Amino acid sequence: MSILFSPLDKASSSPVNLRDQLCERISHYITQGLLEPNMRLPSCRKLSKHLGISRNTVVSAYQNLIYDGLVEARERSGYFVHKSARPNLFPQGQASTNKDEGGASAGLFDYLSPSTKASAFDIILRPDDWIKYPYPFVCNQMDVARFPLADWRKCSHQVLNSNKIAAVTSDYLYGDCEELVTQIRNRLLPRRGIYVGEDEILITAGAQQAIFLSAMIMGGPSRTIGIEDPCYPDARNIFKLLVGNVVPIGLDTEGLICDDRLKKCDLVYVTPNHQYPSAVRMSKSRRQKLHDYAAHNNLIIIEDDYDSETDFDPLREPALKSKANSDYVIYVGSLSKSLGPGLRLGYMVASPDLIREARALRGMMIRHTPPVVQLTAAQFIRLGHHDAYVAKLQGIHERRWYCAEAAVNKYFPEAKVTRGWGGTNFMLTFPQHHNLEGLTERALENGIVIDHIKPCFSRPQDSHNKIRLGFSAIGIKKISTGIEQLGDIYNSFIT
Repeated sequence: MSILFSPLDKASSSPVNLRDQLCERISHYITQGLLEPNMRLPSCRKLSKHLGISRNTVVSAYQNLIYDGLVEARERSGYFVHKSARPNLFPQGQASTNKDEGGASAGLFDYLSPSTKASAFDIILRPDDWIKYPYPFVCNQMDVARFPLADWRKCSHQVLNSNKIAAVTSDYLYGDCEELVTQIRNRLLPRRGIYVGEDEILITAGAQQAIFLSAMIMGGPSRTIGIEDPCYPDARNIFKLLVGNVVPIGLDTEGLICDDRLKKCDLVYVTPNHQYPSAVRMSKSRRQKLHDYAAHNNLIIIEDDYDSETDFDPLREPALKSKANSDYVIYVGSLSKSLGPGLRLGYMVASPDLIREARALRGMMIRHTPPVVQLTAAQFIRLGHHDAYVAKLQGIHERRWYCAEAAVNKYFPEAKVTRGWGGTNFMLTFPQHHNLEGLTERALENGIVIDHIKPCFSRPQDSHNKIRLGFSAIGIKKISTGIEQLGDIYNSFIT
């Protein structure tokens, strides 16, 4: 019984309160067979004394466990493990294993096709606890302090109402939440100039799944896709996996360079709103040129509308998909920048035939994203909370943009700064003879988190004199100080 007396985590920062910690401990010991059926548990007074917690906390924990059927109270006798409680059939140490003496599964990795070893692809990594660092200049993340938690919780509570529980727990098969599709169609897409039918929209597990589905449907070993260089690395990796030939195409100040290389492509992947990772916005004339290439050469455009949710430029160009008769454009959108990347809510817009195929493929993978998330997001948008939140974020990001620009100009005077008005990140290019390999690690040692940019380039050596600064997740009061400190690290790094 002494196993119950080890200390609980009493830190105020602990994500689990003391009552729930005690419930977790007792239920775990019951399932592991360490506390057997009909075994007597310590009295509330005794357990509270040994753990250094209040008696009421222990009473509350026992009551919860009684409700869950794991513990029972016996009159004049105390608390006992419920007589019907059953431990796991296969406790740790008894489960079978097929590992060899070296600890690896018996040659399983050797059976993988070389083309499916996705773990070999280069991706952008950052510390799991990046949010705890003083200066998180990361990209594609949100400032959690700004999230309207009360409004989201209210919408979640409404969705979990007993009258709607069937919609939350039911299997939609290959379908989507109609409420969310309606909100995307009527509230979100028109902001990008897109007007389509419900049969042209598919909810996906983030923008990445929409890109993956597009590549699965339109790719293949005989197809060629043109991609921006530098590029969103996860997209490039998907295309390497699913498309026979991947052609990197460079950028200039107007976005993707539209030249004869496109004539050899069946597909092209672009981020015209804010190019990833340079933040360059594709010009109006370049957009038209891309449309012309597509129309005259049967080119399919996969448009990733990156960073458009919180774009604060009121004069930004509409999406490529907004053009009339644009069936050759597959549009990829996301709620990651506003509602948060962890919710994994994205969507793709394409012709009904293509959406039908994408829906079938998605169904084979995950059927659909969780209904509770879809319904809560739909309610959040329908009640106007999303509009109000995005409006606030746009103002916040605009102020951070100006603050970051001023600090970068002051502390990195020799850098060429690439940025798009309305975006949330800058790319800094330093003189060619400056090799910044290792700067990210040096910055991290000093509490500054910046994302690796090397995975974005088809030729990793082209990234040696570049860094990328994001400011969507860092408070405005920290931006200038953080960039000043990064400038000091940079100066010591190159000398």
